[in-house]
Amino acid sequence: MSSLVNILVIIEAEIATTHLIEQIMKACGEHGIGHRTQFLDRLQASDITADSIPLFVRCADPLVLSWTQALVDANRPYAYYIDDNFWRIVGHTPLAAYYRHPLVRASLKFAISHAKAVIANSVELGRFLSSFSNHVTVLPTFFDFSLIEGVKPSLTDEMRIGFAGSPSRVDDLDLISNLIGPTLERFPKTVFEFAGVLPKGVAVGERVRFFPHNGDYNAYIRFQAERNWAIGLAPLLDHEANRGKTDNKYREYGACRITGIYSDIPPYSDVVKHSVTGLLVNGAQLSWSEALTTLLEQPDKRATLANAAFADVKSRYDVSHVSHQWAGFFKQLAEHRSGDAKPLYQSSLKAKRFWRRFERIKLHLTIIYEEGGVPLVIQRIVRKLRRYGKA
Repeated sequence: MSSLVNILVIIEAEIATTHLIEQIMKACGEHGIGHRTQFLDRLQASDITADSIPLFVRCADPLVLSWTQALVDANRPYAYYIDDNFWRIVGHTPLAAYYRHPLVRASLKFAISHAKAVIANSVELGRFLSSFSNHVTVLPTFFDFSLIEGVKPSLTDEMRIGFAGSPSRVDDLDLISNLIGPTLERFPKTVFEFAGVLPKGVAVGERVRFFPHNGDYNAYIRFQAERNWAIGLAPLLDHEANRGKTDNKYREYGACRITGIYSDIPPYSDVVKHSVTGLLVNGAQLSWSEALTTLLEQPDKRATLANAAFADVKSRYDVSHVSHQWAGFFKQLAEHRSGDAKPLYQSSLKAKRFWRRFERIKLHLTIIYEEGGVPLVIQRIVRKLRRYGKA
């Protein structure tokens, strides 16, 4: 069957978000949606065919400004997907510095404000994005249960308490870091496992384990299912950026039959039913301690919550069901394509892309310099040269 709609998915790099988008696009294939993926820095005018609709995924690199400007000039519609509030990232990390840079902000603003459709998964984020665009659509999140088919949780007598995430989540772990020592002392069978990030001031030991970050989302999900966590932690500091995140931890924990403890703010307060599909707690350390104690002392309650969460996630988030809504959205988008679209001229794009590449190099070097000075700049340049040498 020929595809009714062709989507060109454009990404900056392979990260968890792009893997998730790949899952939903594959599922949409059964409903007449075709897709292929291209990296932003490899994108050519020939990639954007007359029958395709570009979908930029979290693109903030200055190159996206050139491409979206060219698409607007050619009267070509495009969509933009975003799952984080880049304008409200807190802290002084290189990531925060990157998204605060004026050129990145300008690229984001133009790309979002001129998109035919802006896709978010969070009502909070969608509300924020409405200040840039009148074409914001909140589509449902999902989980691909095929990722954990055949996975058998490891047999253990330990009471494993886990968290997996990127290093950018380290500040959120401040909510639970002081509970680790007392919990280990009070409950001799407990073990804390952290993947990708370790709380500040917490040392790895016999009952505190650390696993390196895994950029392969499929392997990351299988890891969670295999570790047989009795309790999964989902702490979020209460600020605007976190309130705009998706409910990924609830979907992952529920699908893996892990009983979750969640910060009582959106996105989790929107989807978790307290004491039914998980526990919601406020930011106080005492609340987290009480929730942990309840689940560790009451295995029956823990099992009931885990089973209820699994049933809820299966019924509401299974990618095979959710894909109907995504596919319907793409079909509606295709119906609004203009009949007087113009060709994308490679010659005019080349000039824009040259200057954007120059600007992005300056941007990245500035942030690297602020992070680690001249030695880190040299180290990154050498690493890049080695990669080109192997290519």
